[in-house]
Amino acid sequence: MTPFMRVAAIPVGPAGDDPGAPWREVEAGVCEAAAVGADLAVLPELTLLPYVAGEDPARWRHLAEAEDGPTARRMGALACRHGLALVFGLALCEPGGALPLNAALLARPDGSIVRIAAKHRLPPPSPGDEFGEADHFRAGPAAARAVRVGFPGGRSLRVAALVCYDRRFPEAWDAAAAGADLVAVLVAGPAPQDPPGFFAAELAGYARRCGVAAVAAARHGTEHGLGRPVRHDGDSLVVGPDGRLLAAWRPDAPGPVIGPVLGSLPDTVRLSLPEA
Repeated sequence: MTPFMRVAAIPVGPAGDDPGAPWREVEAGVCEAAAVGADLAVLPELTLLPYVAGEDPARWRHLAEAEDGPTARRMGALACRHGLALVFGLALCEPGGALPLNAALLARPDGSIVRIAAKHRLPPPSPGDEFGEADHFRAGPAAARAVRVGFPGGRSLRVAALVCYDRRFPEAWDAAAAGADLVAVLVAGPAPQDPPGFFAAELAGYARRCGVAAVAAARHGTEHGLGRPVRHDGDSLVVGPDGRLLAAWRPDAPGPVIGPVLGSLPDTVRLSLPEA
């Protein structure tokens, strides 16, 4: 890996009645990240979809797309236009698959697309819910896949991903970190049992233990589109391979950071944060 890489975690607001709103937020965040020199940007789990784990899966299965479908093509074009790599979440359908995968895909700077992870551990229904994630998705492979991404000037970065709940398990981190410089963590959904600061501490501990950088991108805000509030509790942050928190963005905390969080890897801490 090169001695300096700049990365971005781009939080995306709750899905609502306007299906174009998440796209506009994604495009604005990627544009802002590219403007300050980000080489790679990470987007949340199931980037453009609402959190539907507790809902009837029959209402949502048609939203799954192929690896060369419209969302992947648009993400590839976005990455190519701005000359960066882009990790994003997608409900991924495959030929012969009874259920889609909750996948993390990577768009390279040339616009090509590769799948780098699919959620392996699917949480059970929340208290009071009839359905859980296993009703919506099938489990992906146990081991994440690290992919080398090339950048201008001969630089490269080996990237792996963990999708939301998989980040809770040491063996998942071990598998992802085995061939990676950086682990992207894509997050959505509520985690009301976590005390404040737990998410950041969790990622910092695993990053230090495995000697890899971690970039987490989370959904923010509260969704109301399903007839009940769903609050997203994850943080968007950048952690160095020594466990240092390099940058963080909290939608529910006051502060000047209003867009992507940006940091440097692996040794020098140089932050470039948008001002309010």
